[in-house]
Amino acid sequence: MESNDYRLERWLAILLSLLFFLPFVARADEIAYTGLFHGEEMPYRTGEEFLTFTNGSGLVPVKIAVTIEEDPIVDNEGEKTGKLVSVPGVEDATLIRGKNLHPGKVTRAQPDFAELTPPVSKATFQLGGRRYDLSYRCRGEQCTLVLASGDVSQELGTFETHDLAHTITFAGDLDHDGRLDLIADLPRHYNEGRPTLWLSSAAGEGQLVAMTAELPTTGC
Repeated sequence: MESNDYRLERWLAILLSLLFFLPFVARADEIAYTGLFHGEEMPYRTGEEFLTFTNGSGLVPVKIAVTIEEDPIVDNEGEKTGKLVSVPGVEDATLIRGKNLHPGKVTRAQPDFAELTPPVSKATFQLGGRRYDLSYRCRGEQCTLVLASGDVSQELGTFETHDLAHTITFAGDLDHDGRLDLIADLPRHYNEGRPTLWLSSAAGEGQLVAMTAELPTTGC
């Protein structure tokens, strides 16, 4: 039978091997934006690198700054629990990073932005000669957001319709595979923000895109 010391040594060896290989494991994509967050909702730190959009059509690398600030919604007098995310020289930046995202030019769809309000709103995007339609299928107080192109139709999420609005902040080719990618704010209720990243390169069989990152936040 194995001794307790031997079992302990074996588990330590396994743990050390996992720690060695950990830096080489690809992490999931991530998304954020500049602005003030409730402290517990912001996982990133000063100096972390992201990509953001230039005034032209490309992505550029930036380093974020995260400072502790007063959160006017939840802080009592003298408290500072909020986290302000900023990028020197850039205002209102959308921040993304991932293994299939790189600095440089990206191709934008036409149009590359849309605002949607269920149940009746819809949008059509054109990219590389291919058409993509985004619309809602509703039943009662619930609406499902559906992306369709050709003979492929994919549900992106189901939402309650009360006082809800969705925004496609970017539509185009982020991962350079010639197919549509989306950055979309898809809150599930009126007092929430939920920026999400959808990449075609991560899509499974029968899908157009897959959500690779999201950052849910609450308002007041």
